[in-house]
Amino acid sequence: MQSFVARLAARVLGGQAPIVIGLDPRLDALPLRLLPGATPADRIVAFYREVMPVLARHAPAVKPNIAFFECFGAGGYGAYEQVCELARRRDLLVVGDVKRGDIGSTAEAYAEGHFPHADAVTLHPYLGGDSVAPFLKACHPQRGGRGVFVLVRTSNPGARDFQDLMVGGEPLCDVVARAVTRWAGELPEAEGYSPVGAVVGATWPQELARLRALLPKSWLLLPGVGAQGGKVQDLAAAFDRRGLGALVNQSRGVMQCFRPEADDWLDRIDAAAATFAAECRAVCSGGRTATP
Repeated sequence: MQSFVARLAARVLGGQAPIVIGLDPRLDALPLRLLPGATPADRIVAFYREVMPVLARHAPAVKPNIAFFECFGAGGYGAYEQVCELARRRDLLVVGDVKRGDIGSTAEAYAEGHFPHADAVTLHPYLGGDSVAPFLKACHPQRGGRGVFVLVRTSNPGARDFQDLMVGGEPLCDVVARAVTRWAGELPEAEGYSPVGAVVGATWPQELARLRALLPKSWLLLPGVGAQGGKVQDLAAAFDRRGLGALVNQSRGVMQCFRPEADDWLDRIDAAAATFAAECRAVCSGGRTATP
């Protein structure tokens, strides 16, 4: 099987928009007529069973945020596993938004637990290189060809509390970006990109060109478009001339674009995803058609 980055690049070069749809299920935002009275886990799975064929028409990947599943306990985690499987059945790449990061032996357990369900996962690097290393092993083509996205510059306002701290004359987020580039250089590439990617918030467009330059071999996962204030048109610096190099994430703007009592909720998701895809395709290609 091709690696995560090879499959992602092939899909974008083939004409799919460089987007990932965030899956953050909230019970108060689900359609009211969808399995009323059922357990939260069953309602969540039923919702995404209907939605996945629609998303697969517009996006190469989805990003389930495990927090919105784990809050429902064991049943919620089971729903996370089922939703990942539903996505894969539709040939969608799965980015598990799990934000793991712990000492070596614990990181090994996390990697062993999460990669069976996701093609790539999000990581935080605060504990250092040994907390990331077990995940990087799974990125080798011979070990599964998975991908990771390491938190570098997060989209929330509180990112400044630590990520702006000066270390050796540069902000901490730049120090982390340089570490990500070192890790990226240790793994095989596909279309010029390593399986070691970086999370860079779309809410910091003024910093995007600098971080892109520090992360030349990394796919950038760009959260924060829509409800958090990020704008698609500000993200052109993240992409190369072929339209590769970044995945723009949107969650609420697509998946919560309807009123729960509405009957046409699936059509509204379809339209919102199509609009988001068109906006990102235009920005990543500069109006050109991306070609290999």
